[in-house]
Amino acid sequence: MNTPSLLRRPGKSLPASKHLLSTGFLVSLLVLWQILSLWIGRSFLLPSPLDVAASLWKNRTDIFTVHLPATLRVVAAGGILSVLLGALFAVTMDWSSRLRRALYPILTVSQTIPVMCIAPVLVLWFGYTDMMRIIVVILVNFFTVTVSLCDGFAATSPQRMELLQTYGASRLQIFLLLRMPTALPYFFTALHITVPWSVIGAAVAEWLGAPAGLGTYSRTCMMSLDAAGLLAPLVVLTAAALLLNALLERVEAKAMTWRDTD
Repeated sequence: MNTPSLLRRPGKSLPASKHLLSTGFLVSLLVLWQILSLWIGRSFLLPSPLDVAASLWKNRTDIFTVHLPATLRVVAAGGILSVLLGALFAVTMDWSSRLRRALYPILTVSQTIPVMCIAPVLVLWFGYTDMMRIIVVILVNFFTVTVSLCDGFAATSPQRMELLQTYGASRLQIFLLLRMPTALPYFFTALHITVPWSVIGAAVAEWLGAPAGLGTYSRTCMMSLDAAGLLAPLVVLTAAALLLNALLERVEAKAMTWRDTD
């Protein structure tokens, strides 16, 4: 029997208007921004979206061929390493309750120290290198992955675990066949947080000093009081984060086809 149209999920029944509301909201914000910039009348205080677009187009060669690749390189390396490190901590703490009691307080304390306070120390150790910026991205992200996966492992049904144990499944088999699939939605939730924070972490690290990167470009524009140039790389960073999240959504849909089945 077919599902009534009113009971279907909005994302499936109206694919053409799936992003209509968010697009309309974004257009409204741009129009409001344009009106405010015209009302203020000082582009060095609040440049209009057209001014930002003009600056982006004027400096497109430097932004897209020099600074954007440098930032994306740090985002990719730092994001992947933070996910691997966070997953390693989560699996380790799930496997051993003693290690969990030993590691969890230390990891929690590590998140109480602002990254901006640690970053200058990293500059002293590693200089203005990719390594310094990658470590900043890792420090920003790995704890989110760890906590999300720990919650996912803890959400495993005890009844299903007992069922597998009655069939003679080993602890490793239970982990691979039950606990990991249960934690998969939590893992993708952590990734959706990690992607934008990787971009933010890379930009913040570049503000401290780097030979290239969108954060470096933005800092240079700020020093020269170029407000439109200051906002142009922020637009690129936002677009990059949105595109990475859209790609992640496709991967999630492929990896979790069972989640939306009726």
